Amino acid sequence: MRTILPERVALPYLDVGLSRFLLLCVNALGILIGLNFYLPQLPEHFVLEWPLVVDSPLALVWMTASLLTLWGVGRADYPSTPFLDTLTTLAFASMVKYGLWTAFTLNYFFTAYYPHAWDYWGILFTHLVMVGEAFLLPYYGRTSRLALGVTALWFLANDVADYAFDLHPHLQVAGTGPLPWVTPLLSLGALALAWYCLDGGRDAPSDARRDAA
Repeated sequence: MRTILPERVALPYLDVGLSRFLLLCVNALGILIGLNFYLPQLPEHFVLEWPLVVDSPLALVWMTASLLTLWGVGRADYPSTPFLDTLTTLAFASMVKYGLWTAFTLNYFFTAYYPHAWDYWGILFTHLVMVGEAFLLPYYGRTSRLALGVTALWFLANDVADYAFDLHPHLQVAGTGPLPWVTPLLSLGALALAWYCLDGGRDAPSDARRDAA
């Protein structure tokens, strides 16, 4: 397990039901705000294309779904299954990728976005928080070659759709600048980080008990 979040920050959101519930409420609000941002763009595409458009809200959906699976199981006994490993990997890599993508885009096209300072700082802060929230997942989740493969295929489909078929978020500038090559690099970086941080997942409960003794 490798994470940038110390236990004193992470564990209340994983082990305390009320704190986790409040975090889920914040995520739900973020999903709604994100979908509202994409609403003007959605009618331009077929319904089946919508999951390829709403990148950040979908990342939050996966993150929220992963946190919901903790109920009734708990972190110490959290199982490793193909479905759960894939959900964890999708959530972690997507939260990192699209959090950093938004931060990069806002700052690369700084002169277009900063005049709306409230929107700039609000969007930047919330997406960096998304990156930080992803690092809750190594405390209980795992990855696998299957999970990484599924996530890689999803990222590939998303990146091709964004820049070959123009499904990327609407920008306040003409053109996409370096995004067609920066985005695949972020995909690779997020996958590598998922492999590094989730490989092996949480310590086995028996190891944790032995260390505590």
